[in-house]
Amino acid sequence: MVSSPAIIIWIAAGITAWTTLWMWLVPRTTRRVRAALDARIGDGPLVGMIDLMSCCYCRWVHRVRFEGFDRLPETFRRGGAGGGIVVANHTAGMDPMLVQTGIRRLIRWMMWADMMAPALDFAWKAGQVLPVRHGHEDSTTLRQAVRHVKGGGIIGLFPEGAIVRPPGELRPFQPGVGLLARLTRAPVLVLWIHDTPYAETAWGSLARRSRAVVEFVEVLDLSREKDPAVASEMLRDAIARRSDWPRNDESMLETAAATEDEAD
Repeated sequence: MVSSPAIIIWIAAGITAWTTLWMWLVPRTTRRVRAALDARIGDGPLVGMIDLMSCCYCRWVHRVRFEGFDRLPETFRRGGAGGGIVVANHTAGMDPMLVQTGIRRLIRWMMWADMMAPALDFAWKAGQVLPVRHGHEDSTTLRQAVRHVKGGGIIGLFPEGAIVRPPGELRPFQPGVGLLARLTRAPVLVLWIHDTPYAETAWGSLARRSRAVVEFVEVLDLSREKDPAVASEMLRDAIARRSDWPRNDESMLETAAATEDEAD
């Protein structure tokens, strides 16, 4: 039996593939469409098509609301320039789409490689997602992220490392985000995501409706903080103050490792 999330993935992949083929086979009649898609977040018509579908999904299915986004710095606005880092708590599988819907510049997400479903390879490549793996390959991904931000791009990540379960609490932020902030000296936009649907898996939440909210918290300059762990805790503190959610000091990565050991 095919699950609802799987159906959504295959329908989205089919629509995107068909639209892309149509645009390239009939270039004259689709010139305006391609230009409009390219202008959405400025990284080509395929990315524009994926972004359009994602925005429709977030607004129709999750009726996402953005609070405080009128206070976003120019770097994180449509047409803005300069490198930046976007950080948020992690509540559900659609979190990256919700944030990208509100930030009208392309965000390159750092994402666990084992969560990147092969059926969506075209989307991962189009969105220039940076796969994160355990071990020495992490340093390679970090260097890519640093180069991207220093080159004027936006990197997004969820420092808790995984979707938080149970919901409504904050887990420790991994120090990598603090290191990235220090190495790039870029502004860090802190967001609080809440009221997304809870599910046992990342994909399970995609088929459930909600009234998701993404709130602007603040922008931090962590370039002078030498200790990555301290910098990461400052980001967690900012969301804790805004949300008033309780802290759970057990790392999500440790929880995931323990779950895998039990499964073995």
